[in-house]
Order: sequence, then C-alpha cells, then structure tokens
Amino acid sequence: MTKTSKPVARWLAGALLAFTGQAHALGMDLPYESFATAPDVDWIKVCGDWPAPAHSGEGRGVYRIVHATRYAQSFLYLQWIVRDGSDSASEVHTATFEQINNDHAEITLSQMNCQLTRRGIRFTARAQSGYDDTVFRITIDAGHKPGEVRFRTNKRR
Repeated sequence: MTKTSKPVARWLAGALLAFTGQAHALGMDLPYESFATAPDVDWIKVCGDWPAPAHSGEGRGVYRIVHATRYAQSFLYLQWIVRDGSDSASEVHTATFEQINNDHAEITLSQMNCQLTRRGIRFTARAQSGYDDTVFRITIDAGHKPGEVRFRTNKRR
C-alpha cells in the first residue's frame, strides 16, 4: 500500500463525501448552544466588568469567556452577561469565532489569558493547527458594546 500525503488524503475524503452527497457536513460552525449542556466545556472565566445599560432591574455587566473541547479541538465563545439586583445572570450577546469554532478547523488553544483594558477586554492565546502543526497567536479585543469584537492572528516564528 502506498503512503498518501495529508493534503491528498483530505482531498480524496472530501471528494468521497461530495460524491456520496454528504459534503454539507464539512466546515460547520458549532454555535454556543452546542455546548450549553454538554460536558465538553473545560472552563468559564469572568474577565472584567463592562458598563451595561442601566435599564430597570439590571445591574452590572461582566465579560465571560467559555472554552470547550470536542474531538481534541478548541471552541471559544465570548459573552456579555448582565447581572440583576438579585445577582442572577442573563446573556446579552455571545460572540463566536468561525476561525476557531469550525468543526473541521482542528485548532487547539493554550496559554490563554484575559485582561481588562480601557475599552473592554483583550483575550490572547497560543493556537496550534492540527493540519500542519502551525503555531500562531490569536488576539481578541472586545469593546463595551455587546458584539464589538476584533479578531487577529499573528504567526509565530
């Protein structure tokens, strides 16, 4: 039996899936709800306060990072949470990152850090691709307005 390179093997698998009519399953972004009740959530970290709008019954807002693992791949979600006067939490917005949360991205995150900034928060992590072992850094800047997010990557040398 001949040894097939990874790219050729992936192309053959994709062609086979397309031929059998199941190609739509590749590259699906998994929403936060996929992990809301699953045992795949590794950790949840509160990463500082955000100035939540002062509506009746609402108190302070917090940023929350949710990291989950499924099939040895990382999934990452950033949430804006509001706590009311009785300290009950409710989600205002959840940001998902298609660069990471695609079910075929094969990216694992490590060295994750979150810090408060004047304009919101900054989340950084070391990312490694399962396809070719490429290592890079990701930086996510989130602002005070729910959904205000900037995602960047930097290749490691």
